Amino acid sequence: MTKYNLALKQSLIEECLSASSVHEVALKHGLSPSLLRRWVKGFEKHGASGLIAKYSHYDAQFKLKVLQCIKQDGLSDQQACIRFDIRGPSSIRQWRKLYDEGGVEALQPHRLKESSMPRKPSRQPKASPALPADAELTPAQMLAELAYLRAENAYLKKLDALIQADPRTAQPKKRRPSKD
Repeated sequence: MTKYNLALKQSLIEECLSASSVHEVALKHGLSPSLLRRWVKGFEKHGASGLIAKYSHYDAQFKLKVLQCIKQDGLSDQQACIRFDIRGPSSIRQWRKLYDEGGVEALQPHRLKESSMPRKPSRQPKASPALPADAELTPAQMLAELAYLRAENAYLKKLDALIQADPRTAQPKKRRPSKD
C-alpha cells in the first residue's frame, strides 16, 4: 500500500497546474516540494501511469542505457528518472556506483546479495553430556533415572504447595470464564 493514493496525487497535481506554485501546494499539504515536483513531471511525461507505484527489476542493458544517456545528454538523475519512468533517483545512483566499481557485470541483477555483515552462527541446542541416549542405558540406569525424575517432580509439587500456602506470595487461582 502506498502512502499517497492516486486520487490525492492527481488532485495535488491539478492544483499545481492551475496557477499555484509547487512550493505553495507542498507547504499547504505538508509535503516535500521535490516530491510534488517529481509527481508533476512524471504526470506530464507519462500521464496517470507515471503516478502509479511500480516495483520493477531492470536488466543490465537498460541500466547501462540509462547511465550512457545521462552521460551523453548531460541529464541529472531526476531528469533521467522522468525520461525513463524510473521511480527514484536513488536507483540510478546505485547503478552508477555499481558500474564504477565493477563495470557492466556489476549491473546484472542478483537475486541473493552477500550481506556486508557476517551472519551469526546458528545456535544448536547443546546435547546434555550427562545423559546418554536411551538406547545406551542399562535397565538399572533407567530405573535410577526414573527415581530421580520422580523425586524432582515431587519436590517441585511440594515447593508449589508451600508457595500457595504462604498468603504473601500466593498467586490467585485463575477463574474459568462462565459459559453463560
